[in-house]
Amino acid sequence: MVKIYLTRHGETIENSLGLFQGHAPGHLSDKGKEQAAMLGRTLADMSFDAMFCSDLQRCKDTVEIALGERVSQMQFTTMLRERDMGNFSGKQIKGAILDDSVESTESMIERANKFLDFLTENYDGKSVLVVSHGYFARIMQSVLENVDHTTLHKLDNCEVREFTR
Repeated sequence: MVKIYLTRHGETIENSLGLFQGHAPGHLSDKGKEQAAMLGRTLADMSFDAMFCSDLQRCKDTVEIALGERVSQMQFTTMLRERDMGNFSGKQIKGAILDDSVESTESMIERANKFLDFLTENYDGKSVLVVSHGYFARIMQSVLENVDHTTLHKLDNCEVREFTR
């Protein structure tokens, strides 16, 4: 069994403007930087056998603030990226009707399963920190709890939730 500590990057300027980010880098807002510092205080006394983070800049910036020197232990991966928003990256969320340029929920579930299988195979009995994005974190939580993702409350910026698998 793997103990997973799942968290989300700090608030971005794009979040506050109601824009889809997808695979765009994103820019932490002042509030997001404060959230990352608070995350750092939450994680300060915790030790992890492994730490994984999305390779997108908003996640990298969050862990640099939160983890300080421990960031050198972080492994960055594309598997933890947010949903690819295709043609909608950088556009307003409100009123959007998504098309087939957007990564499917099924693809995200497959990606979450692949990552979680990797953790199970390689980190049995270990404690792992995972830093990702709002929608992908909700998908991952739905896989971990075997529930529909639409029934879950979104992960707040820099909130930490604990799971076992």
